[in-house]
Amino acid sequence: MVSAVLPNTDRMKISPFTAGSLGQIAAAQGHRSWIRSIIFSHDGRLLASASNDHTIMLWDMRSAVPEPLVTLAGHDSSIWGIAFSPDDTLLASCGNDQCVRLWEIASEPYELLCLSDHTEAVYSVAFSPDGRLLASASHDHNVRTRDISNLRQTGRMGASIKFSHISHVYSVAFSPDTTLMATGSRDGVVRLWDVSWNDLRQLQDQRPSGLMGHNGWVNAVAFSPDGKWVASASNDRTVRVWDIWNLSEMTVLSGHPEAVTALAFSPDGKLLASACKDGTTHLWDAVHGQALGTLPSTGSAVNSVSFSPDSLLLATAGGDGEIRLWGVA
Repeated sequence: MVSAVLPNTDRMKISPFTAGSLGQIAAAQGHRSWIRSIIFSHDGRLLASASNDHTIMLWDMRSAVPEPLVTLAGHDSSIWGIAFSPDDTLLASCGNDQCVRLWEIASEPYELLCLSDHTEAVYSVAFSPDGRLLASASHDHNVRTRDISNLRQTGRMGASIKFSHISHVYSVAFSPDTTLMATGSRDGVVRLWDVSWNDLRQLQDQRPSGLMGHNGWVNAVAFSPDGKWVASASNDRTVRVWDIWNLSEMTVLSGHPEAVTALAFSPDGKLLASACKDGTTHLWDAVHGQALGTLPSTGSAVNSVSFSPDSLLLATAGGDGEIRLWGVA
């Protein structure tokens, strides 16, 4: 039975402070284990965090520091990925239990749907910006893409198809105009899939464009807000930025001493943040590919980064179970 429960305040630590030249402004701790993913809602009112403790927490971001609102319990193992729908009424989650779960969060949160079409752990989920598609990337070498455009009206999904890599798929993202889907895999290749067709079944046999250059598996992919570039983070300690239209490598961002675990563009397109296994997060000028600074190490791997919709805050989280907010104006 799915439950939505208030967090245990006995283990909750929330402390506002400022530290260092890069502007850490708040920290919040509520999970009992590693945080695998964090993400701001599109309206900036919520921050969601997913953890190895099998729970998702929703945080109220309208105050000076994050305030815990609710904990979503339903997964029975580590949760790897979360995503808000474009209208912020749904939250998707995925994890080691091989399931993708959809949560209704517009009012009293509850589990709307559980999808069990993967055969191994699911690492990443993404909604298309037009709200039509839901994709998930899995250890089973596949990305499942589903038409959810009529889910609310009928209670059912439309067409569902499978896109395959030759190894585990760790990340999936949609372009801002919902014409392309990018996937990153342990095979070291970033693949671009055409998802512009109204009927997903027409895409079943397509051959994707492959972006090759990494010397290690690809842990994360993200499109720039203008849709011109896609960035990828790899175990080879680099971030690579690719020109989508020319299918060419634009720049290689080097400087991480260990595997790059996550990345995110700021919504205004000016910054790119990349997280590292060594506990640091690097900030880059997204336009010119220049290093801007490094956030102090947390002492354990940073697994996820997310910018607020106004691009003024960066949230980071990882192995220490703590969410940190940084002012990056």
